[in-house]
Amino acid sequence: MRSSLGYLILLLIFSVASIAAAQGDVQVEVSLRPDTVGLDDQAFLEVTVSGSSQNVPDVEIPSLPSFEIYSQGRSSSVSIVNGQVSASVTYRYLLLPQKPGTFPIQGVSVTLENRKVTGNSVTLVVLNKRQATSPKLEQKAADGQGGNKDYFLEAVVNKRNPYVSEQVTLTLKFYIAVQYYSSPQLDEPSTTGFWTELVGNSAPYFQRINGRNYRVIERKYALFPTQTGELTIGRGTITTTVASKAVRRDPFDMFGDLFPQGQQIAVRSEPLTIKVKPLPTEGKPVDFTGSVGKFEISATTDRTNAEMNQPVSVTVKISGVGNIKSVGEPVIQESNDFRVYRASSSENLTKFDDKIGGTKIYEEVFVPKRPGELTIPSLSFNYFDPARNKYEVISTRPIALNVVKPEGYVSSPDVPYSGPSVTVGNQALDIQFIKQDPGDLKPAGQLILSSPLYILVNSLPVALFVGLVIVRKRREALSSNVGLARARGASSQAKKRLATAKSLASTSSTSEFHAELSLAVTTYIADKLNISPHGLTSDQIASLLRERRADDELINDTLSLLKQCDFARFAPASISQSDMEKALGAAESIMVRMEGVRFA
Repeated sequence: MRSSLGYLILLLIFSVASIAAAQGDVQVEVSLRPDTVGLDDQAFLEVTVSGSSQNVPDVEIPSLPSFEIYSQGRSSSVSIVNGQVSASVTYRYLLLPQKPGTFPIQGVSVTLENRKVTGNSVTLVVLNKRQATSPKLEQKAADGQGGNKDYFLEAVVNKRNPYVSEQVTLTLKFYIAVQYYSSPQLDEPSTTGFWTELVGNSAPYFQRINGRNYRVIERKYALFPTQTGELTIGRGTITTTVASKAVRRDPFDMFGDLFPQGQQIAVRSEPLTIKVKPLPTEGKPVDFTGSVGKFEISATTDRTNAEMNQPVSVTVKISGVGNIKSVGEPVIQESNDFRVYRASSSENLTKFDDKIGGTKIYEEVFVPKRPGELTIPSLSFNYFDPARNKYEVISTRPIALNVVKPEGYVSSPDVPYSGPSVTVGNQALDIQFIKQDPGDLKPAGQLILSSPLYILVNSLPVALFVGLVIVRKRREALSSNVGLARARGASSQAKKRLATAKSLASTSSTSEFHAELSLAVTTYIADKLNISPHGLTSDQIASLLRERRADDELINDTLSLLKQCDFARFAPASISQSDMEKALGAAESIMVRMEGVRFA
């Protein structure tokens, strides 16, 4: 009985100790960046809660009346080392100051098992000065009628006149001052002539322009020009759904105010022209590899003691900032002591502070030709540093290698070494003895090079390569010519909309069916002519078709269909299932007949 009681007491003591240890392991770390901002700037508050349990408690933020606080989400991680579990959760907040002053932020805490753990305090200084906005940005935000735009898209680069292969950072900034209902969808800008790497998206922030607060969403790219001359960065396009400015209210719709309808918008950035200059010829090394950036080099071996004619692996690491994928191989000096073989290469890409860099690893194999104290010579690497506007040459340190004689070594220029029980002659089993009589040297049959099957098989890759080049040229032409791309894709887009309308062909969705049908015809004509489909009236459509010499019957059928769609959208009750099927057939017929109209 006493032993059982003692066991229970020990169990209770260990349970209390484990709970206390779990509470004591919880830590709250508060950080702020930056710690000094202007009145129109923003600061980011990060709170990291870590502990030895996977159930990390939620953070409690004190009241901060001098700031507007917006949550920027959170991230978590769990690790297990030697059976010990540890977890951490990082909460991110955006702070918008409302007045100048010095504001201590303290009391950030978590509660675990009725015990509060408080983090460190930080102080944010808000200066009484406004953030300077460039006149160009203020002009871009103005709508030309004395007000500001609700949204616009801006594309900026940090360099307009870079060197070839030098990084250019492209930033797409989406400014929006109204509520949006869907995540913005981006059509990436075309970057023909650049090697492109996505840097990532920045956390949204707010900026005040012309007295109005805009939410700014940024997306950054690293562009490396691959040729000199003028290169064009195409337009980027963002589509999303925003709150409508004016919506005509239906007096019989009691839910109209509870579920507001938005409108889909599309904004485009302006194309940018970059003038790429060639690398200077002054000071250019003869064996220049073409690398541009800032790099370091090091070399290590898998061993320092080796036998003659046995391979020694040398690992060369080139790391730094620049297009690491285009980094060339280091220059290896010729040596009478080694035979050198190229083995393999690998690369590891990194992104830091909007810069692309990383490490490229080359595996080289050195085979010593003779025994003794040999030295693997320095491996040199050259690159162009655009920051210093000069060429740099860096080298590894020489590596000492102790090479010993293998078993059975004989000093002979013909036989480098002879192991035990080695037979050289026509009785050799490990190597084939060289024939003394060459025999009949006449061709035994037809040359395979003249075989039709050989010619056919080898011509297929050439034809495939030519086809791929033609497809690539066509895609590049479409990406640089928006009008051509829209015209080429008009038919496929129209077929998709007709398929959508067909799926809506029921009396319960009459309005949606006719709206999709009308949009298929209108958008087809707009895409063929590279104009906006919004606001395109029946009279304008008739005029545009007459200018393209479309026949009167096609024009009348098109206008009749659009008129029928407009009528059905406002009087859906009078439309039957057969009417909808006839309208769908008429639309398909009009689409087929319009393919014969010369829109170009």
